[in-house]
Amino acid sequence: MISKINHKLVGSKYNWLYSIMLYNIAASPVSTIVVLYIIEVGGSVIDASNAITTSTLVSIVASYIWGRISDVYKSRRNLLLISISSLSLLTISLYFERKILEIILTYALFSFLNSANSAAINLLIMETNHESKWKNAFSRYLFLSSVGNTVGLAFSFGITGLLSIQDLIFSLFIISTISLIFAYYSIPEIMTKQERKIFISNLHAFISRIFTYPFMILRKINGNHNMNISNLSKNLIYRIYAVIFVFYFGSGMFNTVFPVGLKVYTLSNFLVFLVLFFGMFVQTVSYYYLGKRITSSIREIYSALIVRGISYSLIGLTFLFPVIPIVYSSLLFYLIAAGIGFSMF
Repeated sequence: MISKINHKLVGSKYNWLYSIMLYNIAASPVSTIVVLYIIEVGGSVIDASNAITTSTLVSIVASYIWGRISDVYKSRRNLLLISISSLSLLTISLYFERKILEIILTYALFSFLNSANSAAINLLIMETNHESKWKNAFSRYLFLSSVGNTVGLAFSFGITGLLSIQDLIFSLFIISTISLIFAYYSIPEIMTKQERKIFISNLHAFISRIFTYPFMILRKINGNHNMNISNLSKNLIYRIYAVIFVFYFGSGMFNTVFPVGLKVYTLSNFLVFLVLFFGMFVQTVSYYYLGKRITSSIREIYSALIVRGISYSLIGLTFLFPVIPIVYSSLLFYLIAAGIGFSMF
């Protein structure tokens, strides 16, 4: 049974997703900004990698903690507000920080608080829509998120073409504050929680969840329940998640060093953001068109992962053997990996 909702802002039940889009505008450049900012204040590639690695490790622990909290705490709205406010905290802190350790610790704190939005957003979508509407609701959420990410990167390469990284950080603080205000008035409060036992059986909802935030904690059910690993491995959901786990292992390493690699190869901040922007722009456009044609079959999922894997491998080879300028090869293959491959998935 779907929950009764108390809207702070009168209008469509999807209004709150636009606050998430605003949030993504400010959040999408954050990881790149942290990397470039560390290099700018005198840090090394190792320092930048440590920042991303620490953030990822914190996110894994945080996903468990916030997942448990979301099981016992009623308000999805408050969890989202905590997550969104963390971005304002991060940006205003980075604006005044100059020490590498401070930047790494601040980014780790942001990762912890930001992890609250994953479970809250997915549960809020499921609890404000009938199961038959989940696919459309998740598609709308992913599309608006892609739009926000694209606009955020476009804004970033525009700003860095004219001003400094610090000016960009302060600008994102303003945007994140606006998103927090809009979120406060638009995110609905769920009065009663919906039973979520059917979540795992809804393929589109499950894939959307792990793709948005690829961490999941499994808890053994009390009682006499036998679980046979050989039978589990034959399950479609298990195979999909196993493939995605392997992919994200490699993808995580790639995305940790890619912006740093571009910077080390003498690309300006403007060009680094330009490469990332075009990847996100192609992703948003192709997601809009491919979303109407993709059926989320296992073959299409495997194809998308293969496309991304090959593209990332080719980018790595062009760094080792720069036959053509890095900026051109990165633009070409990153567009395929982060743009088309991502949307196919």
